[in-house]
Amino acid sequence: MKEKIQFRKQRELGTILTDLFKFLRLNGVQLFGLIFRIAGPALLVVVLSYVYYMQTVFGGMGGSGWMTSSSTGFGEGVGFLIALVLLLVSAMVYYALLYGTVLHSIKSYVENNGMIVKEEVTAGVRANFWSLLGMSILVGIMVFFGALFCLAPGIFLAVVLSLTYAIHVFEKRDVTDSISYSFSLIKGEWWITFATYLVLIIIYYILLMIFQVPQYIYFFVKGIAFAETVSADPSDMFDWVYMVLSSIGVIAQYLLQAIIVIATALIYYNLNEKKHFTGTMETIESIGNRED
Repeated sequence: MKEKIQFRKQRELGTILTDLFKFLRLNGVQLFGLIFRIAGPALLVVVLSYVYYMQTVFGGMGGSGWMTSSSTGFGEGVGFLIALVLLLVSAMVYYALLYGTVLHSIKSYVENNGMIVKEEVTAGVRANFWSLLGMSILVGIMVFFGALFCLAPGIFLAVVLSLTYAIHVFEKRDVTDSISYSFSLIKGEWWITFATYLVLIIIYYILLMIFQVPQYIYFFVKGIAFAETVSADPSDMFDWVYMVLSSIGVIAQYLLQAIIVIATALIYYNLNEKKHFTGTMETIESIGNRED
């Protein structure tokens, strides 16, 4: 019998981390297969937008940077803005697809006794895409303005509103109701939730560094060679090799976000269980059904 993760239960920080990586070990291949299938095209656009952005900022593979040109400064400045907008829009679309894919995979896993049904995941992402995209924009605006006036409100809102995606998918609440309910769900549990996310972010960046080490090594070696050349063009630091290594780092950066999304689902179920004991009631009911 296949080993199964019980999502609907209370967890401590250590258990959340253990079950997170256990879920990845048992279902990671299927999950990332769905991510590539559903969110992969958006990720490709993100990478291409990033390359275009880097080329615009640093003047391509061999030219001068956009800020150093006087004859075509306006046109290149517009190009920079277009590249930045493309990168931001493609990233928002990717995150909507990523959150939809991971959360609907977990929802299918829970409802089908440890099996992820890809048709359910695809249909769920299709149904929730625009609401998740709108939610990402709304949450981003709220956190931005919270951090703009003072860093602490931004951090507070970021932790609280991180639950809105799981609430929206698992409980089928609308966007505004999901945001409102997230404040109620996390009440009295903000600090432990913040600590959980802090540990997760540290783990995330440690894993990300593994993929970015080749990029940093190449840039360091290239920098030493560049320093010995008096007439070298600064844009030569960002050649095609650096762009390839940098793109690999970008892909890893966006794919590893799946870890945060899975953890968000575990945190949601933990808080929901503490508030409503849904998992406990289901266990009691299942025991009663077996006895009948």
